[in-house]
Amino acid sequence: MPTKDNIEIERPPLKVPSSGHTNTLPKNYTEVLAVALQTNTVSVPECGKSPIESCIDYPKEQEKQWSDTAVQLFKSDQMTCETTISWAAYHASRQAPIEDLPALRALLPLFYEKSSTPSMIKHGMDLVKQAVDFLNPGQIPVRTAYQPLFALAKYVQLKWPETHGGQSFVVMLGGLHTEMALWKTLGDILEGSGWTTALAESGVASSGTADSYQKVTHLNRTRHAHQVTFLTLRHLMNDAYMLTEEEDGARSFLT
Repeated sequence: MPTKDNIEIERPPLKVPSSGHTNTLPKNYTEVLAVALQTNTVSVPECGKSPIESCIDYPKEQEKQWSDTAVQLFKSDQMTCETTISWAAYHASRQAPIEDLPALRALLPLFYEKSSTPSMIKHGMDLVKQAVDFLNPGQIPVRTAYQPLFALAKYVQLKWPETHGGQSFVVMLGGLHTEMALWKTLGDILEGSGWTTALAESGVASSGTADSYQKVTHLNRTRHAHQVTFLTLRHLMNDAYMLTEEEDGARSFLT
C-alpha cells in the first residue's frame, strides 16, 4: 500500500489509436490453455506456528467496550436514532480517519471464457503472477476468491505445487464466505440448545426465520440475531451480578 514516504509509481495511461487501427492483446493473454485436474486428494501442510494470544487481546478489549457501552445504553431513556448501539455503528463511530493514500488499481481486459473452470482459474493465476512480477519482482501474489472458484484455485495449487503452491502463490477465501462459515459453525454448536425457540418466543423473529439463522440463509439478519443474543445475555449477566452484590451487601449489613 502506498504511504506518504513511499508513493507508488503512477504509470502513463494507455493511448488507444484512432479508428481504423486494430488493437490486439498478446496470445499469452488471450489464449486459455486446456488443463485437467485429475487429483482429488487434499494435502494440508502442517502448521508450525502456534496462535499468538496477544493478537486478539486488543480486539477482545474492543468487544468488551462495545458490550459495556450497550448495556449502559439499555438503562438510558434518551436513546435517539443517532445512538450507536449496534456493533457496526459503535465501531464505525470510533474508527479514526484513514490518512493512507489511495492505491493505484488497474482492471485487466475481461475474458469470454467461463470463470469456474480449471483452465480459466490457472490462466488467471498465471496472469496475476506475471503482473505482480513486472511491478514488484519477487513479491508473492495474493488472490481472493469465493466458492466454488476458491476450491478450484486450491486444486490448482495441489496439482502444480512448484509453480502455484502456497510458497509461490497465496489464495484466500473471500471475507463474505469466511464469515458465513464462522456463523454456520456457531449455528451447529447452538443446535438443540433452544436458541431458536427463545428468539421465536421473545418476538425477535418468527420460528422459520429463527431456524434460518443456524444455516445463515441471510448474513445480515444472522449477524444481527447473534448480536441481539449476546447483548441480551450480557445485560442479564450484569443485572444478576448487581443483584448478587446487593444481596451480599445486605447480608454483611445484617450480620
